[in-house]
Amino acid sequence: MQVSRQLLRQLAVRFGLVGESPQMVQAMTRLLQVAPTDLTVLVTGETGTGKEVFAHAVHDLSTRKKAPFVSVNCGAIPETLLESELFGAEKGAFTGSVEQRKGFFETANRGTIFLDEIGEMPIATQVKLLRILESGEYSRLGSSDVLKVDVRVVAATNRDLAYEVRQGRFRQDLFFRLNSVNIHLPPLRQHPDDIEHLVEHFAQKAADKNIVTYEGIDQAALNLLHRQTWPGNVRELRNVIETMVTLEQGARITEDMVLRYLPQNDSEQATVSTALMNIPTSNGRPQDFDVQMLYRTLLQLSTDVAEVKSVLRHLLSMSVDAAAAPAPVHHNAVPFDDGLAIRPRTPMPSAPSTEADQLDLATLERQAIETALRRTQGNRRDAAKLLGISERTLYRKIDDYGLI
Repeated sequence: MQVSRQLLRQLAVRFGLVGESPQMVQAMTRLLQVAPTDLTVLVTGETGTGKEVFAHAVHDLSTRKKAPFVSVNCGAIPETLLESELFGAEKGAFTGSVEQRKGFFETANRGTIFLDEIGEMPIATQVKLLRILESGEYSRLGSSDVLKVDVRVVAATNRDLAYEVRQGRFRQDLFFRLNSVNIHLPPLRQHPDDIEHLVEHFAQKAADKNIVTYEGIDQAALNLLHRQTWPGNVRELRNVIETMVTLEQGARITEDMVLRYLPQNDSEQATVSTALMNIPTSNGRPQDFDVQMLYRTLLQLSTDVAEVKSVLRHLLSMSVDAAAAPAPVHHNAVPFDDGLAIRPRTPMPSAPSTEADQLDLATLERQAIETALRRTQGNRRDAAKLLGISERTLYRKIDDYGLI
Protein backbone atom coordinates (compact mmCIF):
# COMPACT_ATOMS: atom_id res chain seq x y z
CA MET A 1 0.00 0.00 0.00
CA GLN A 2 1.40 3.38 -1.04
CA VAL A 3 0.47 6.60 0.76
CA SER A 4 0.15 9.60 -1.55
CA ARG A 5 1.13 13.16 -0.58
CA GLN A 6 -2.53 14.13 -0.72
CA LEU A 7 -3.40 11.42 1.80
CA LEU A 8 -0.51 12.51 4.04
CA ARG A 9 -1.89 16.07 4.01
CA GLN A 10 -5.35 14.77 4.92
CA LEU A 11 -3.91 12.83 7.87
CA ALA A 12 -2.07 15.96 9.02
CA VAL A 13 -5.18 18.15 8.83
CA ARG A 14 -7.58 15.65 10.36
CA PHE A 15 -5.45 13.99 13.02
CA GLY A 16 -2.23 16.00 13.30
CA LEU A 17 -0.16 13.13 11.91
CA VAL A 18 2.69 15.06 10.30
CA GLY A 19 5.72 13.62 8.53
CA GLU A 20 7.01 12.55 5.13
CA SER A 21 10.11 10.63 6.23
CA PRO A 22 10.26 6.90 5.37
CA GLN A 23 9.81 5.97 9.06
CA MET A 24 6.66 8.06 9.48
CA VAL A 25 5.22 6.99 6.12
CA GLN A 26 5.70 3.36 7.18
CA ALA A 27 3.87 4.00 10.47
CA MET A 28 1.00 5.79 8.70
CA THR A 29 0.73 3.01 6.12
CA ARG A 30 0.38 0.43 8.89
CA LEU A 31 -2.22 2.67 10.56
CA LEU A 32 -4.34 2.86 7.41
CA GLN A 33 -4.11 -0.92 6.96
CA VAL A 34 -5.12 -1.89 10.50
CA ALA A 35 -7.65 0.85 11.39
CA PRO A 36 -10.66 -0.63 9.50
CA THR A 37 -10.18 -4.01 11.21
CA ASP A 38 -10.87 -5.08 14.81
CA LEU A 39 -7.32 -6.22 15.48
CA THR A 40 -5.60 -5.27 18.75
CA VAL A 41 -2.86 -2.70 18.14
CA LEU A 42 0.33 -2.03 20.12
CA VAL A 43 1.87 1.41 19.55
CA THR A 44 5.49 1.68 20.72
CA GLY A 45 7.90 4.59 20.92
CA GLU A 46 9.57 7.03 23.27
CA THR A 47 7.61 9.51 25.36
CA GLY A 48 6.26 12.36 23.25
CA THR A 49 6.35 10.62 19.86
CA GLY A 50 2.56 10.80 19.39
CA LYS A 51 1.29 7.40 20.50
CA GLU A 52 -2.09 8.72 21.72
CA VAL A 53 -2.55 10.68 18.49
CA PHE A 54 -2.16 7.43 16.55
CA ALA A 55 -4.59 5.67 18.91
CA HIS A 56 -7.24 8.34 18.24
CA ALA A 57 -6.66 7.93 14.50
CA VAL A 58 -7.10 4.15 14.75
CA HIS A 59 -10.47 4.71 16.42
CA ASP A 60 -11.67 7.49 14.12
CA LEU A 61 -10.81 5.50 10.98
CA SER A 62 -12.61 2.38 12.21
CA THR A 63 -16.23 1.25 12.13
CA ARG A 64 -16.37 2.04 15.89
CA LYS A 65 -15.83 5.78 15.43
CA LYS A 66 -19.37 6.66 16.60
CA ALA A 67 -18.90 4.70 19.86
CA PRO A 68 -16.84 5.89 22.87
CA PHE A 69 -13.07 6.28 22.86
CA VAL A 70 -11.79 5.82 26.43
CA SER A 71 -8.18 6.69 27.29
CA VAL A 72 -6.58 5.16 30.40
CA ASN A 73 -3.07 5.93 31.68
CA CYS A 74 -2.13 2.72 33.47
CA GLY A 75 0.91 4.35 35.05
CA ALA A 76 -1.09 7.18 36.65
CA ILE A 77 -3.53 4.97 38.59
CA PRO A 78 -2.34 3.28 41.82
CA GLU A 79 -2.02 -0.52 41.53
CA THR A 80 -4.63 -1.00 44.28
CA LEU A 81 -7.22 0.93 42.26
CA LEU A 82 -6.35 -0.01 38.68
CA GLU A 83 -8.35 -3.24 38.61
CA SER A 84 -11.54 -1.59 39.90
CA GLU A 85 -11.05 1.35 37.51
CA LEU A 86 -10.73 -0.95 34.52
CA PHE A 87 -13.33 -3.61 35.34
CA GLY A 88 -15.65 -1.88 37.83
CA ALA A 89 -16.54 -2.84 41.39
CA GLU A 90 -19.55 -3.98 43.39
CA LYS A 91 -20.82 -2.11 46.44
CA GLY A 92 -18.66 -2.99 49.45
CA ALA A 93 -15.91 -4.60 47.33
CA PHE A 94 -13.35 -2.45 49.17
CA THR A 95 -13.27 0.23 51.81
CA GLY A 96 -15.10 3.31 50.55
CA SER A 97 -17.02 1.44 47.83
CA VAL A 98 -20.55 2.60 48.68
CA GLU A 99 -22.19 1.81 45.35
CA GLN A 100 -21.78 -0.31 42.25
CA ARG A 101 -19.65 1.41 39.64
CA LYS A 102 -18.81 0.79 36.02
CA GLY A 103 -15.24 0.28 34.86
CA PHE A 104 -13.57 1.78 31.82
CA PHE A 105 -14.13 -1.36 29.75
CA GLU A 106 -17.86 -1.23 30.34
CA THR A 107 -17.90 2.48 29.48
CA ALA A 108 -16.05 1.79 26.22
CA ASN A 109 -18.47 -0.98 25.13
CA ARG A 110 -18.68 -1.16 21.30
CA GLY A 111 -15.92 1.42 21.10
CA THR A 112 -12.17 1.57 21.69
CA ILE A 113 -10.15 1.62 24.89
CA PHE A 114 -6.64 3.06 24.80
CA LEU A 115 -4.35 1.60 27.47
CA ASP A 116 -1.37 3.95 27.68
CA GLU A 117 1.80 2.89 29.54
CA ILE A 118 0.60 -0.70 29.58
CA GLY A 119 4.08 -1.78 30.67
CA GLU A 120 3.19 -0.38 34.12
CA MET A 121 0.24 -2.76 34.55
CA PRO A 122 0.58 -5.26 37.46
CA ILE A 123 0.77 -8.97 36.62
CA ALA A 124 -2.56 -9.76 38.34
CA THR A 125 -4.36 -7.18 36.21
CA GLN A 126 -2.62 -8.47 33.09
CA VAL A 127 -4.36 -11.83 33.63
CA LYS A 128 -7.80 -10.21 33.53
CA LEU A 129 -6.86 -8.12 30.49
CA LEU A 130 -5.78 -11.26 28.63
CA ARG A 131 -9.14 -12.83 29.44
CA ILE A 132 -11.01 -9.89 27.89
CA LEU A 133 -8.81 -9.98 24.80
CA GLU A 134 -9.42 -13.69 24.34
CA SER A 135 -13.13 -13.96 25.14
CA GLY A 136 -14.51 -10.51 25.94
CA GLU A 137 -15.42 -11.75 29.44
CA TYR A 138 -14.61 -10.16 32.79
CA SER A 139 -15.98 -9.79 36.33
CA ARG A 140 -16.34 -6.70 38.48
CA LEU A 141 -14.23 -6.53 41.61
CA GLY A 142 -16.15 -8.22 44.43
CA SER A 143 -18.46 -10.17 42.09
CA SER A 144 -18.40 -13.65 40.60
CA ASP A 145 -20.84 -12.77 37.81
CA VAL A 146 -19.34 -13.03 34.35
CA LEU A 147 -20.01 -10.02 32.12
CA LYS A 148 -19.28 -9.63 28.42
CA VAL A 149 -18.02 -6.60 26.57
CA ASP A 150 -17.24 -5.74 22.94
CA VAL A 151 -14.20 -3.45 22.99
CA ARG A 152 -11.24 -2.91 20.72
CA VAL A 153 -7.95 -2.50 22.60
CA VAL A 154 -5.18 -0.15 21.50
CA ALA A 155 -2.19 -0.27 23.87
CA ALA A 156 0.93 1.86 24.03
CA THR A 157 4.25 1.76 25.86
CA ASN A 158 7.66 3.39 25.85
CA ARG A 159 9.18 0.25 27.37
CA ASP A 160 10.73 -2.73 25.61
CA LEU A 161 8.05 -5.31 26.43
CA ALA A 162 10.17 -8.20 25.15
CA TYR A 163 12.77 -7.25 27.77
CA GLU A 164 10.04 -6.87 30.43
CA VAL A 165 8.89 -10.42 29.58
CA ARG A 166 12.42 -11.76 30.08
CA GLN A 167 12.59 -9.98 33.44
CA GLY A 168 9.30 -11.57 34.52
CA ARG A 169 7.46 -8.22 34.77
CA PHE A 170 5.14 -8.77 31.81
CA ARG A 171 3.22 -11.87 30.77
CA GLN A 172 4.53 -13.50 27.61
CA ASP A 173 1.10 -14.62 26.42
CA LEU A 174 -0.29 -11.08 26.80
CA PHE A 175 2.70 -9.67 24.95
CA PHE A 176 2.14 -12.03 22.02
CA ARG A 177 -1.57 -11.12 21.98
CA LEU A 178 -0.91 -7.38 21.98
CA ASN A 179 1.99 -7.49 19.53
CA SER A 180 -0.01 -9.03 16.68
CA VAL A 181 0.02 -5.56 15.06
CA ASN A 182 2.80 -3.19 16.10
CA ILE A 183 3.08 0.45 15.01
CA HIS A 184 6.47 1.84 16.01
CA LEU A 185 6.94 5.61 16.19
CA PRO A 186 10.58 6.73 15.84
CA PRO A 187 12.09 9.43 18.08
CA LEU A 188 12.30 12.85 16.44
CA ARG A 189 16.11 12.73 16.28
CA GLN A 190 15.82 9.81 13.83
CA HIS A 191 13.69 11.74 11.32
CA PRO A 192 14.86 15.39 11.57
CA ASP A 193 13.70 16.08 8.00
CA ASP A 194 10.14 16.17 9.38
CA ILE A 195 10.95 19.07 11.73
CA GLU A 196 10.19 21.67 9.06
CA HIS A 197 6.75 20.15 8.39
CA LEU A 198 6.04 19.89 12.12
CA VAL A 199 7.05 23.51 12.74
CA GLU A 200 4.74 24.76 9.99
CA HIS A 201 1.88 22.62 11.29
CA PHE A 202 2.21 23.65 14.96
CA ALA A 203 2.92 27.30 14.15
CA GLN A 204 -0.11 27.63 11.87
CA LYS A 205 -2.39 25.99 14.42
CA ALA A 206 -1.16 28.32 17.15
CA ALA A 207 -1.58 31.34 14.86
CA ASP A 208 -5.14 30.34 13.94
CA LYS A 209 -6.01 29.82 17.59
CA ASN A 210 -4.70 33.28 18.53
CA ILE A 211 -6.08 34.95 15.37
CA VAL A 212 -2.68 36.21 14.20
CA THR A 213 -0.70 35.85 10.96
CA TYR A 214 2.23 33.47 11.05
CA GLU A 215 5.14 35.03 9.14
CA GLY A 216 7.33 31.94 8.71
CA ILE A 217 10.77 30.85 9.93
CA ASP A 218 14.36 31.73 8.98
CA GLN A 219 16.65 29.01 7.64
CA ALA A 220 19.16 29.67 10.45
CA ALA A 221 16.42 29.11 13.03
CA LEU A 222 15.37 25.91 11.28
CA ASN A 223 18.98 24.70 11.24
CA LEU A 224 19.20 25.35 14.98
CA LEU A 225 16.05 23.29 15.59
CA HIS A 226 17.59 20.48 13.53
CA ARG A 227 20.63 20.39 15.81
CA GLN A 228 18.61 19.74 18.97
CA THR A 229 18.34 16.22 20.40
CA TRP A 230 14.67 16.70 21.43
CA PRO A 231 14.48 14.25 24.37
CA GLY A 232 10.77 15.11 24.63
CA ASN A 233 10.35 14.41 20.90
CA VAL A 234 7.39 15.89 18.98
CA ARG A 235 5.63 17.00 22.19
CA GLU A 236 8.64 19.11 23.20
CA LEU A 237 8.92 20.68 19.73
CA ARG A 238 5.21 21.48 19.73
CA ASN A 239 5.43 23.22 23.11
CA VAL A 240 8.38 25.36 21.99
CA ILE A 241 6.74 26.39 18.70
CA GLU A 242 3.31 27.10 20.22
CA THR A 243 4.87 29.23 22.97
CA MET A 244 6.97 31.21 20.48
CA VAL A 245 4.13 31.89 18.06
CA THR A 246 1.70 32.82 20.83
CA LEU A 247 3.98 35.17 22.76
CA GLU A 248 5.59 36.70 19.65
CA GLN A 249 2.20 37.19 17.97
CA GLY A 250 3.11 35.20 14.87
CA ALA A 251 6.31 37.17 14.14
CA ARG A 252 8.88 35.53 11.87
CA ILE A 253 10.89 32.96 13.85
CA THR A 254 14.59 33.85 13.97
CA GLU A 255 17.61 32.04 15.39
CA ASP A 256 17.80 34.46 18.32
CA MET A 257 14.12 33.88 19.06
CA VAL A 258 14.60 30.10 19.11
CA LEU A 259 17.52 30.46 21.56
CA ARG A 260 15.32 32.51 23.88
CA TYR A 261 12.58 29.90 24.01
CA LEU A 262 14.59 26.68 24.02
CA PRO A 263 15.14 25.05 27.43
CA GLN A 264 18.44 26.28 28.87
CA ASN A 265 20.29 22.97 28.57
CA ASP A 266 19.25 22.58 24.91
CA SER A 267 20.35 26.17 24.19
CA GLU A 268 23.79 25.55 25.71
CA GLN A 269 24.17 22.34 23.75
CA ALA A 270 23.25 24.16 20.54
CA THR A 271 25.94 26.79 21.26
CA VAL A 272 28.68 24.19 21.73
CA SER A 273 27.43 22.16 18.76
CA THR A 274 27.56 25.25 16.52
CA ALA A 275 31.12 26.01 17.62
CA LEU A 276 32.20 22.41 17.00
CA MET A 277 30.66 22.44 13.53
CA ASN A 278 32.83 25.45 12.64
CA ILE A 279 36.15 23.75 13.56
CA PRO A 280 38.17 23.71 10.29
CA THR A 281 40.26 20.82 9.02
CA SER A 282 43.66 21.03 7.36
CA ASN A 283 42.04 21.97 4.05
CA GLY A 284 40.13 24.84 5.68
CA ARG A 285 36.67 23.32 5.34
CA PRO A 286 34.40 22.35 8.27
CA GLN A 287 34.83 18.80 9.49
CA ASP A 288 31.92 16.49 8.67
CA PHE A 289 31.07 14.47 11.80
CA ASP A 290 28.25 13.64 14.18
CA VAL A 291 28.25 16.72 16.39
CA GLN A 292 25.78 15.40 18.95
CA MET A 293 27.76 12.21 19.44
CA LEU A 294 31.02 14.16 19.81
CA TYR A 295 29.40 16.54 22.30
CA ARG A 296 28.11 13.69 24.47
CA THR A 297 31.49 11.93 24.25
CA LEU A 298 33.33 15.06 25.39
CA LEU A 299 31.03 15.51 28.36
CA GLN A 300 31.35 11.86 29.38
CA LEU A 301 35.13 11.94 28.92
CA SER A 302 35.40 15.08 31.03
CA THR A 303 33.35 13.46 33.80
CA ASP A 304 35.31 10.20 33.67
CA VAL A 305 38.69 11.98 33.81
CA ALA A 306 37.57 14.07 36.79
CA GLU A 307 36.39 10.95 38.65
CA VAL A 308 39.61 9.04 37.94
CA LYS A 309 41.73 11.98 39.14
CA SER A 310 39.70 12.24 42.32
CA VAL A 311 40.04 8.53 43.11
CA LEU A 312 43.80 8.51 42.38
CA ARG A 313 44.41 11.55 44.57
CA HIS A 314 42.45 9.93 47.39
CA LEU A 315 44.34 6.64 47.13
CA LEU A 316 47.65 8.47 46.86
CA SER A 317 46.86 10.51 49.96
CA MET A 318 45.92 7.35 51.88
CA SER A 319 49.09 5.56 50.82
CA VAL A 320 51.34 8.48 51.82
CA ASP A 321 49.69 8.71 55.24
CA ALA A 322 50.00 4.96 55.73
CA ALA A 323 53.70 4.97 54.80
CA ALA A 324 54.48 7.88 57.14
CA ALA A 325 52.71 6.37 60.17
CA PRO A 326 54.56 3.72 62.30
CA ALA A 327 53.17 0.27 61.77
CA PRO A 328 51.53 -1.26 64.86
CA VAL A 329 53.17 -4.39 66.29
CA HIS A 330 50.94 -7.36 67.14
CA HIS A 331 52.73 -10.18 68.94
CA ASN A 332 51.94 -13.72 67.82
CA ALA A 333 49.95 -12.33 64.91
CA VAL A 334 50.18 -13.81 61.45
CA PRO A 335 51.00 -11.17 58.79
CA PHE A 336 48.10 -10.61 56.43
CA ASP A 337 48.17 -8.96 53.04
CA ASP A 338 44.84 -8.46 51.29
CA GLY A 339 46.62 -7.60 48.07
CA LEU A 340 44.67 -4.37 47.67
CA ALA A 341 46.45 -1.72 49.72
CA ILE A 342 49.02 0.52 48.05
CA ARG A 343 52.32 0.44 49.99
CA PRO A 344 55.01 2.53 48.28
CA ARG A 345 58.56 2.11 49.63
CA THR A 346 58.97 5.89 49.98
CA PRO A 347 56.40 8.68 50.32
CA MET A 348 55.29 9.91 46.90
CA PRO A 349 54.93 13.65 46.32
CA SER A 350 51.68 15.01 44.92
CA ALA A 351 51.68 15.18 41.15
CA PRO A 352 52.27 18.72 39.89
CA SER A 353 49.21 20.34 38.42
CA THR A 354 49.49 20.90 34.69
CA GLU A 355 47.52 23.05 32.33
CA ALA A 356 45.86 19.92 30.91
CA ASP A 357 44.54 19.05 34.40
CA GLN A 358 42.56 22.28 34.44
CA LEU A 359 41.29 21.95 30.86
CA ASP A 360 37.53 21.55 30.53
CA LEU A 361 34.73 22.59 28.20
CA ALA A 362 34.21 25.90 30.00
CA THR A 363 37.90 26.78 29.52
CA LEU A 364 37.73 25.89 25.83
CA GLU A 365 34.60 27.96 25.38
CA ARG A 366 36.11 30.97 27.17
CA GLN A 367 39.26 30.78 25.06
CA ALA A 368 37.18 30.61 21.87
CA ILE A 369 35.21 33.71 22.89
CA GLU A 370 38.40 35.63 23.82
CA THR A 371 39.99 34.72 20.47
CA ALA A 372 36.89 35.81 18.53
CA LEU A 373 36.78 39.15 20.37
CA ARG A 374 40.46 39.78 19.65
CA ARG A 375 40.06 38.97 15.97
CA THR A 376 37.07 41.32 15.64
CA GLN A 377 38.71 44.03 17.78
CA GLY A 378 35.96 43.79 20.36
CA ASN A 379 33.04 43.97 17.89
CA ARG A 380 30.53 41.68 19.59
CA ARG A 381 28.21 41.33 16.62
CA ASP A 382 31.08 40.17 14.37
CA ALA A 383 32.40 37.94 17.16
CA ALA A 384 29.01 36.26 17.51
CA LYS A 385 28.92 35.61 13.76
CA LEU A 386 32.44 34.21 13.88
CA LEU A 387 31.46 31.83 16.69
CA GLY A 388 28.18 30.92 15.00
CA ILE A 389 26.04 31.97 17.98
CA SER A 390 23.51 34.73 18.63
CA GLU A 391 24.53 38.09 20.07
CA ARG A 392 22.31 37.44 23.10
CA THR A 393 24.14 34.21 23.86
CA LEU A 394 27.52 35.93 23.41
CA TYR A 395 26.54 38.76 25.79
CA ARG A 396 25.48 36.20 28.42
CA LYS A 397 28.73 34.23 28.01
CA ILE A 398 30.80 37.42 28.31
CA ASP A 399 28.98 38.22 31.54
CA ASP A 400 29.37 34.64 32.85
CA TYR A 401 33.14 34.62 32.25
CA GLY A 402 33.70 38.26 33.31
CA LEU A 403 35.06 39.25 29.90
CA ILE A 404 34.14 42.94 30.18
